[in-house]
Parts: sequence; structure tokens; C-alpha cells
Amino acid sequence: MQKEKELIRKGLLYLEIDPKDELIDSFIVFLQELKRWNRVCNLTKITKNEDIIIKHFFDSLLYLRFIPPREWEICDIGSGGGFPGIPIALVRTESQIALIEPSYKKTTFLKHVRRTLALHNVKIYDIRVEDIKGQLFDIATVRALYKIYELIPKVGHILKPGGFYILNKGPAYEKELKEIPPGLHYEVIQIDLPLTKIKRNLIKIYK
Repeated sequence: MQKEKELIRKGLLYLEIDPKDELIDSFIVFLQELKRWNRVCNLTKITKNEDIIIKHFFDSLLYLRFIPPREWEICDIGSGGGFPGIPIALVRTESQIALIEPSYKKTTFLKHVRRTLALHNVKIYDIRVEDIKGQLFDIATVRALYKIYELIPKVGHILKPGGFYILNKGPAYEKELKEIPPGLHYEVIQIDLPLTKIKRNLIKIYK
């Protein structure tokens, strides 16, 4: 796994994250467990080590551009195989990360990863986000799960006053931004996926 370790190190440096050996080792364990469990749980269609590291791990860490170091309560909606929530939890150890995923197979995997990596800052909700009651978060992260106009009604009830959403969107994001409900604002950062020429559009939506 030396090649994979070096790739992770380069990506972390690109993202201005301290490439500590223990952090790199945690990502390697996550990679191995993801591939092992993927045979039965269908966690990802991406199967090559390099692609998983770049398109899952680094892609997840892009969200940190809108999450400066401090104590946050973050929920990852539709976490699936743990993206972006687990990579964020590995780096932002001072924050509490809730992984929201209704699939039993996937939450079984997420619980296994939490135990294996000793992620004491991670909590797992094996229900739909619409069914969460009495719990509020500072930040809601979403990958390509919902369109923006679908997201707000489903998630608004779990955001604290002053909370915000972070979404990772493809090139058609501008059309979706036109459908944002009145009273909401947004910021967009276009950023390269580390070690590639792929562009990502990170969107922060807030009141």
C-alpha cells in the first residue's frame, strides 16, 4: 500500500492538511474495509484504489473549504459508504459528525468503520433525514443526492439558526441555483479535485 499512502500524502498536502502518518494509515484502513465490504454491500461503483482515494476521499475533503477548524455539529445526509462524513471526521476530530443513512447494509458498514477507526466523534442515524426529531446541526453536507429545491424542505428542520448547507455539484449547478427559495443566499467555490483536471463546484447555502 506504499503507492496509495504516497498518493494520500500528496492529496493532503495539496488540500493544506497536515499529512500525519496516523491520518494516512486511517485512510488506508478505510480504503481496505470499503473494498472488502463493497463485495456484498454495493457501497460504491468505484473500485480502483487510486480512484477511491481521489474521487471519494479527496472529493469529501473539499468540503473543508467551508468548514474552518472549530467545534461543529455536522450531519452528512445520505452518507452511503461514508462520504463525505468519514473523511471529514478523520480530519476535523474536534467536530461531531452524524452520518444519516437509512440503508441497513450501509449503516452496518458505517458502524463497523466507526469501531475499526475508533471514531468517537461519529454518530450514526439509520433513518431518513425527514424522520430526525429534536436534533439540530450547524452544517448539513450533501453529495449528489438531492437537487437544491428538493433539499431545503427535507433538511431545514434539523439546521440550527445560522446553520448552512454544503453541496458538491457538477456543471449544471447554475440551473439549480435559480430554484433556491427566496430569502436564502449562496456562495460558490470552483475547485480542482486534487491531482486531476476535474472541476468541482462547492455551494454553501445559508439564510
